Amino acid sequence: MKKSILHNRNGISLPELLVAVILVGMLMSSTFYVFSTFFAKSLTQERQTLSHADTQVGTQFIKWDMFMAGYGIPSNVIPITCSDNTGVNGSDVLTIQSVSFGMSGNTGKWSYILSPVSGSNQITVRRWNNPDNDLTKDDYIIILSPIGTQIGFPVYQITDTTSAIGPAGQDAWILTLNNVVYSSLNFVFKVSNAAGPAAVTYSIQNGNLARDSTLFISDVVNFQVTFWIDTDGDRQIDAGEMYNDLSAVISNPSLLDNIDLMRISIVTATRGEQNYYYPQDTIYVGNQSVNVENIGRNLKYQVWESTIKPRNL
Repeated sequence: MKKSILHNRNGISLPELLVAVILVGMLMSSTFYVFSTFFAKSLTQERQTLSHADTQVGTQFIKWDMFMAGYGIPSNVIPITCSDNTGVNGSDVLTIQSVSFGMSGNTGKWSYILSPVSGSNQITVRRWNNPDNDLTKDDYIIILSPIGTQIGFPVYQITDTTSAIGPAGQDAWILTLNNVVYSSLNFVFKVSNAAGPAAVTYSIQNGNLARDSTLFISDVVNFQVTFWIDTDGDRQIDAGEMYNDLSAVISNPSLLDNIDLMRISIVTATRGEQNYYYPQDTIYVGNQSVNVENIGRNLKYQVWESTIKPRNL
């Protein structure tokens, strides 16, 4: 009689396998949920951080443009125009003029006339011996008196340059121009082209603050400009001296020198975390209000303000 040999068989039954698969699936699902939530929050925070940095840098550039407003501009021209609440969401539209802006690539070349000239197409100006500062052939220039009065034609073009020595032994250029000049010892400024000084306009376009047609600061829902015009010249902010446009200066150009401060206000709106709800119904900025319900409750709003003292008005 053959003796049967029994082998013990250890393994996992089908029900046990199904339970294990379900448990692993639940673990994977919870892990994916935690990871995706963390990843979404990280993306939101990164987006907000980048937006804040973008706004801070952009605000500094706006300040430099405003610093240069009026530089090399004739005194009979008001170099700042602010259209109050006419833009997107009731925002302002700001235009400023200068012969040189911070982002223009134009270094603000200038010089001064060393000898009076009467009815000639050549003028003698100071030479700086620096290619970044010296006026050169084909440059367009304007001539202004020390008080900003326009001298001669609105724009001249330099057709030739010759190095020379000025009347007091200074290094000089003899500039040949495309028109005759009648001038005493006045100032010469380079301008962008034959049209004269440049202008840039800030306005909201497609949810962003644009500089002319170039996106400048993203996620902007409102942009406001306020002016302190010291109408009585007492160097103190009195009642009624804060203006939202420059109509007072337009009607009385002598007040141009009394624009002591400009305040820019920018309202940004970036995507908040999941289920985020902005608590306020209205944001007040400048002389305008932002209706949060119309734009979106799930956005994080922030107001950025900067005050600038114009240097060239």
